[in-house]
Order: sequence, then C-alpha cells, then structure tokens
Amino acid sequence: MRGKKYGWIVMLAVLALIFTATNSMAANRDFKKAKTIRIGSLGPVQLAPGIGIHNSTKMAVDEINAAGGIDGKKLELFIGDTEGKPEKGITAMKKLILEDKVDVLVGCYSSGVALALQPYLAKYKIVYIATGTASTTLTDNVAKDPKKLKYFFRDMINSDRQQQWATKFLTEFVNKKLGFNKFAILAENTMWVQAYAPNLKKDLEKAGMDVTFYEMFDVDIKDFSPTFVKAKSTGAQWIAQIVSHAASIPLVKAWQDTKVAPMGLCDVASMDSTFWDMTGGKCLGEITYNFIAKAPLTDKTIPFWDKYVNLYKTNPVYTSGFSYDAVYMLADIIRQKKSLKSDDIIAGLENISYTGVLHSATGFDKKTHDLLEGRYVMPMVQWQDDAKQVVVWPDEFKTGDYMLPPWQR
Repeated sequence: MRGKKYGWIVMLAVLALIFTATNSMAANRDFKKAKTIRIGSLGPVQLAPGIGIHNSTKMAVDEINAAGGIDGKKLELFIGDTEGKPEKGITAMKKLILEDKVDVLVGCYSSGVALALQPYLAKYKIVYIATGTASTTLTDNVAKDPKKLKYFFRDMINSDRQQQWATKFLTEFVNKKLGFNKFAILAENTMWVQAYAPNLKKDLEKAGMDVTFYEMFDVDIKDFSPTFVKAKSTGAQWIAQIVSHAASIPLVKAWQDTKVAPMGLCDVASMDSTFWDMTGGKCLGEITYNFIAKAPLTDKTIPFWDKYVNLYKTNPVYTSGFSYDAVYMLADIIRQKKSLKSDDIIAGLENISYTGVLHSATGFDKKTHDLLEGRYVMPMVQWQDDAKQVVVWPDEFKTGDYMLPPWQR
C-alpha cells in the first residue's frame, strides 16, 4: 500500500510538471527557433468593437508580413471570440494561449471581460495590450500588484480621461460656443461609467453649469421615451449621453421621436458607419466622440482610414486604431529585442514612443501601464445630412460645422 501511495504521488508530480511545462511553453518561446510570430486577437466577433479589433489586427499583420515580417519571420493571427462575456473571454484566451500557442495578446471589448482575464496573465506569463477597455480599475490593479500584473498594458483612453475630455467639450464648445448651460446626463449603469457620470455632473456644476436631469439606467432598457420626456420637462438644453453596452438604436429613435434638446457626448454604436442605416437615419444630428476619424490626427491617420474602408467596406470604429497600433508596437519591440520573452517585451513597451494612427508619441506609464497622459485626442463627430460623419470639434481637426438637429433648424 505504501508503495502504491508513493507511486500515485510520483504520478501526480509528473502530471504537475507536464502541466507547468505546457503553460510555460504557451509564451516566452525562443525567438531564434520560432518559425513564425503568433498574435492573439481577442474580441466579440458579433459586435462592431470586436469586428474593429479583428479587422485592424489583420490589417496590421498583413502589412508587416508584406514588408518582410520580423527578421524574415511571418506573423500569424489567431482570433478569439469573447462574445463580450467574462466567462467566454476566459475560454477564448485559454484557447489562444494553450492551443494556438500565441506569443502576445491584443484586443478585448468590455472592462468586465478584461478584469476577468487579468489574473491569468501571470499564470501564463504573457503580455497583453487591451485596446477596447476603459475602467481605471484595470491599470490601478497593475500599480497595486506590479509583480503579478506587469503583463497588462492598455492602449486606449481610460474612463477618467474620457470624462475630463467630455467636460472640456461641454464647457468649451456646448456652453461657450453654442450658449447652452442646462444639461441632462443620461448614462448607462455599467462598470466603466461608475465614476465617469457622477464626476461629469460634479465638474459641470463646478464650472457653473446647471445639471437639470441626471439618470443612470439599466442596460436592458429598450423604451427611452419616458426618460426623454422627463429630461425635456426640466428645461435641459443639451443631453449628454454615455452609452456603450446599452441599446443605442431605441435610444436614438426615442430622442428623435420626442424632439428634445440636441444630444452629444458618447455613443459607441453610433461610431460605426452602419449606424445610419440601423437607425433609419434617426441618428441625424447626434454627436459622439470616436477616438478615430478621417482627420489628420497624425500623418498615418487618413491613409489608415482610407485603406480600412477599402478593405472592409465600413469605417474604423474606436477599437480599430488602438488595435492596429498595438500590433505595430509589439512587432517593433520584438524586432528590436529579437526576443519573445515577456520580460523583454515589457521593458520595451515601458520605454516606447511610437508614432501611430492615433498619436505621434504613443507610450505607457511605467507604474500603471496605462496610456500616458496627453497621448490621445477624442474628435467629436456628428451625423449630418446624407449619412456624413463630420468632425465638429476640436477646431484643429474640424471637417465641418456643427448643425442643430432637424427639428430645431
């Protein structure tokens, strides 16, 4: 019996070693021995932000390969469908790492999904650049536990900075230029908005604005007419919408049908060029920031935009530029270091200054691994006649003038 007992112990130990070896082989391969470089792209294939991730990562991979790859090694792209759900995201991530043996990860839409993935990064020792998540908790976690979460980087604008930009837009453009000072804030009740919405209200009031209506609604709501009627009754002159996961189509249709105040701030679905058709043109007059626009954010922006439209017959969405730049940054670091070791990639990313399609000097904070302050711009884009998406602010990127919604012209 004693011999059998020790036999089982030895067998379990061997299995544990095999499992550990499998995990360790999932990343940190020997660059010299690697025949290809494997990129894992995470995102929901059914949703516009996920499609934007996968389209742009493929575009970047194809371009790098056409230019000779990395030291003659071609890049391979593997797609992981998160479905926008934490549990599905974990499954997709594990498949990319353990079955496809990817060297690095990019992408992910939804902060909730990214938070579910974070604990696994240390286990697999794999570098991951998130390109579609805004919650500050993600990068706060890196600062709190850098040894475990040093693998996580974010190449996107966090919710705090989005809120600061929103305040800037509403005070400088809507208030000072258009003359409106009574605001309604209509925000979805999701993780990334938890601090955004109340801080926006506080900042507007501090700046002397009057927030006449404030509501955080459940993402399952489909009838927004009563909400707009209430907002209208308060005398609101401008509606600041903060919507990413909620039902944008019924929101916009109810806005048009109730003929309330102009609406403009953040509506992720409205960033997509197909939104005009999806709403039957009811988005006419709505404004949303878009992170990417056909405007000269850098010398690379418009060429990227035009090529993306030519390839995919639709405009890039907010995740597209971040994901495209992420692949190029990783490729540059791997080329410079001639290494697939995570520690080498991390060191490279911590010191990078990269000219991408979104900023001429993209870089990361060494403590949080968040996008550096000031390394971004958020053009405000309005839907105008004939389904045109026009940048109306800031002035240096304008492609047209602001227009009132049709019922107020």
